Amino acid sequence: MDRLFFGYSTKPEVLRETLASVAAQLSSSDLVTESLTWEDLQVDGRLIINEVESAIDNCTIGIFDLTSMNHNVLFELGLAIGKSKKVLIVRDSQDKDAEKRWRDFALLTTTGYIGYANSEELTYKIASSIEKASTPLLDDLLGGSSESYEESRLLYIPSGKRDEPSHMLDRTLKLYKKYSIEQLDLSEYGSAPLAWFAEEVHKSHAAIFHLTPSRAYLAEIWNPRVSLLAGLARGLSRDVLLVTERQEETAIDYRDLAIRYSATREIRKGIEAWMENIRLPDSRPASRVRKHLSMGLESLQFGNHVAESDKSGLDRYFVETRDYKDVLEARAVIFSGRKGTGKTANMLQAAQTLQQDARNLVCVIKPASYELDGLIEILQKLNPKHLEDYLIEGFWKYLIYTEIAIRAIDEAERMPAGIAVGSPLDDLRSCIEEKHGGLEASFAVRLDILTESLKGWLDADLAVIGVQNARNQINSALFGGTLKELRRLLGAALARRERVALLIDNLDKAWENGADLDLLSRLLLGLLSTIGRITDEFHREKSAKNPVNVSLTVFIRSDIFAYVRNHAREPDKIVVSEIEWRDKDLLARVLEDRFWDSRKKGSPEDLWTMLFQKKIRGIDSKEYVLSRVQPRPRDLVFFANAAVSRAANARHALVTEEDVLEAERSYSLFAYEALLVEGIAASLDLEPILFEFAGEPAILELAQIRELLQSNAKDEKAIDSILSILRRHGFIGIETSRGVFDYYGTPGEMRRAEVLARKLEKSSGKQARFEIHPAYRPYLEIRE
Repeated sequence: MDRLFFGYSTKPEVLRETLASVAAQLSSSDLVTESLTWEDLQVDGRLIINEVESAIDNCTIGIFDLTSMNHNVLFELGLAIGKSKKVLIVRDSQDKDAEKRWRDFALLTTTGYIGYANSEELTYKIASSIEKASTPLLDDLLGGSSESYEESRLLYIPSGKRDEPSHMLDRTLKLYKKYSIEQLDLSEYGSAPLAWFAEEVHKSHAAIFHLTPSRAYLAEIWNPRVSLLAGLARGLSRDVLLVTERQEETAIDYRDLAIRYSATREIRKGIEAWMENIRLPDSRPASRVRKHLSMGLESLQFGNHVAESDKSGLDRYFVETRDYKDVLEARAVIFSGRKGTGKTANMLQAAQTLQQDARNLVCVIKPASYELDGLIEILQKLNPKHLEDYLIEGFWKYLIYTEIAIRAIDEAERMPAGIAVGSPLDDLRSCIEEKHGGLEASFAVRLDILTESLKGWLDADLAVIGVQNARNQINSALFGGTLKELRRLLGAALARRERVALLIDNLDKAWENGADLDLLSRLLLGLLSTIGRITDEFHREKSAKNPVNVSLTVFIRSDIFAYVRNHAREPDKIVVSEIEWRDKDLLARVLEDRFWDSRKKGSPEDLWTMLFQKKIRGIDSKEYVLSRVQPRPRDLVFFANAAVSRAANARHALVTEEDVLEAERSYSLFAYEALLVEGIAASLDLEPILFEFAGEPAILELAQIRELLQSNAKDEKAIDSILSILRRHGFIGIETSRGVFDYYGTPGEMRRAEVLARKLEKSSGKQARFEIHPAYRPYLEIRE
């Protein structure tokens, strides 16, 4: 017989009464020995939090109403899942807003729920579910996992609002070198399956969750997910900390686990106190991972959809493309691509390949968003403005030179012979130690030193002293006049190197909602123009300086690059290589090679015949899946993982049509949220614009599109701008021949498609037509 625990919200009152009534009715059932609600745990009208956790510990089945997605209930559900309890999720099936909240939440879409209209119906359905044999949800979530617990691993989910408190938390955590901080931004991972999150929590020693302020972008979607994941971590006996603004309403269930701050400085103090009191690893109860999936589905391991979290797998199943070979051969300096096209994967794999040749020196630079804040503040105050370009060039030169130097010294010190006294590398090491913050100074520390030095002359009237004198002052403030010396020492120390390769990624991290995008554009333009000067300077042979074969490669999101390019004086002179996946067979290899890697037998193409149902809606499974996703590796891997997770939870022997369609709904939210994040680069809140398309047909004429955009545009010019942005991001495609729609978003491709569309319009005598990409149709309920 079972012991039940009911978790539900106090509002609306009618649902509270319904759940309380169901609990009372089931208490007299022959199937139940105890039926307890959270309200039964109140003492003098006050809820004792420890009692809630104890009640979940003692129950055999937890029943949680998620109609309102209440944060307390979500935390309690997470607790029950983590404690390996059987759970039943229920919600009001007649609440239309509840349906949207459920879809937006995303983490439980493959889990299923019990819908109800009244207490009688719900009582009957719960009783029927109790009679059926079932296993704890945790078994499904961790089934087939071989991930082991890592004592030094600390899971960190940051706030979606990248403000000063968020940056302070980032910086503070980086001070704890004994921990490996695994940062999972919800903008990247938010719609990942719950099974994936469960594995990430399971292999971590502790977890920190920074709640997004309710006034911030997407807080209403991200914070409920955090509540569930925090409960899951607590249920798995991990040390858990939540960080939140003091003015925010905090769920009572985890109030005692939270640091609440009013000022940024309070965060560091609170984090330091908490980190000092984390329990030793051996005091944590062991948690084992169960393996129970069918052999067919167990072999479907597609890896992580985000390259940074799949470094070990990339080496085995990375798909080499023309873009990758261009990076290796340094045939382009700027690689642009949409979110998820594989920029970071190309960078990581190229770095690993280049490092295999001992004659090469490889430097990977990935600045965090907050690391540029100090410089941006200085640039905002700089007067006169004509010194800005000079300052930006000096800034990038200094950071790149010191990055090369520290990397070269670090690599040499790791060799058995070390660094010989009096050698060029020894001279370089002395220079870095004495004048540039030392070898332990990270990119962030050197940046801080730089900005602090610059602040000293910020208030001086540079306009009065003349251009050359002002530049001399900037030189002195930036690097004390030692840049030429540093360049000379680098030439001598790197003389025997075949190649020095700098790979710069992560520049999109500074591109946040509310950031000064115009200034960021000029900062990135400065990097792009400085690249050519640095490579020329290192290749040029001068007296007392040795030539060095230096290549610099920048990886940047295409939507950000488009914004930056618009600020260039001569945009046509900026040469860029666009990372694309037009070849569907090549894109399919992203899954096929991962599938083969997990089996090591047969053919990669067996994926579509052995483990996927042959036809989906009458179309070959391979063709169907590829037609429903944006042509990007990240999207395809996410979709496939969601389908496999759904099939495994349903105990299917292969991925069925039902599994694929359910995965498509999960993926659609993932694609939609990624699109909202990309809209920030255009200084545009896309959500109200995209919602205008909800319920519309998939194919629309130009007049219909313009009518939908009117409510979010002040004039016709604004409508044209929004339409261009939607095309650039692949939300809509333009018809270029009858029934064929072009979704490609580079400036040249968009102009080409417009010409073809005009010719089609002229020959057919009909208005231009547009199509909403299949990736967004399920979430927006687009009619097909």
